[in-house]
Amino acid sequence: MHFYKSRFSTWFLLFLIICVVAGCTPPAKKAQPEAVSLSPEVVKYKQEPTISLYRTSTGKTEYIKLEKYLEGVVAAEIGPKFPEQALEAQAIIARTMTLALLEYENGTRGKHNTDASDNHTEFQAYDEKLITPKISKAVQATRGEVLIHNGKFVYALFHSVSSGKTASIEEGFPKLAKKAPYLKPVKARGIKAAPQKYSQWTVKVPRKEIISIMGNKAEINKICVQKRGPSGRAMVISAGSASIPAVDLRQQVGFDRLFSTQIKDITIKGDYVVFKGSGWGHGVGMEQWGALAMARQGKDSQQIISYYYPLASLKKLYQ
Repeated sequence: MHFYKSRFSTWFLLFLIICVVAGCTPPAKKAQPEAVSLSPEVVKYKQEPTISLYRTSTGKTEYIKLEKYLEGVVAAEIGPKFPEQALEAQAIIARTMTLALLEYENGTRGKHNTDASDNHTEFQAYDEKLITPKISKAVQATRGEVLIHNGKFVYALFHSVSSGKTASIEEGFPKLAKKAPYLKPVKARGIKAAPQKYSQWTVKVPRKEIISIMGNKAEINKICVQKRGPSGRAMVISAGSASIPAVDLRQQVGFDRLFSTQIKDITIKGDYVVFKGSGWGHGVGMEQWGALAMARQGKDSQQIISYYYPLASLKKLYQ
């Protein structure tokens, strides 16, 4: 009996080996991504929409086709000096972000009764005077293409450049954290390609201004970064018993004055609070200078987008 079992085991093992070598065993099936149905707000865009745009300089409303609007956005947000791959990536992101803001944040209807505004602090920057044939070509090359996650439009946030890592959604836009948890930090790619002023900056703000923002209880001589996020950005600034979210402090000081929340150091010098940091912008999503660096390395627009939004997929809504 023992001999029989031994002989049977030997023949059985030999049979398995032969099957594997000869291909008897059927190849394992590769896992397929689960198909996700598109949400109604995505499906409805079967053709290019017309949007209403508030013009800050005149106070009037302009009606414009989405693709033509995007040319003005790409022109104002990134400009024609960037490689075509970066311009195409910017076009896809701007298109996605436009529709996400319209569908999930009501656009600027509450403020101007319009879909969008040409003011970058309210919606996205827009300037039709800066449009060039190169920009128009980039928008046309990506016509109708958007980023989707779980069947919905992605909050395709973008910024100028980060140092080290891009920001998590909690660091850049805490109020959107539950809506866009798929926006995660990735290694920053653009700081070496960006102007030197982006890699290291010093900003002086009058201490009276910071006290007025943080409140009279602020012990300004004790001001410091109390909490940092996953990318190392400041999340909470404290001054004694007073504290404020770093994103709120930046907003109240001014986005164009306090360049980012990548604050490395805060000190007091005379009548000023001195912030030292790096990067430019809120830090979430694609870095525009990172897109430039990747384009120079031979990456196309889809590879650029996949890097900064790895959990999103590309979808063409209309021809």
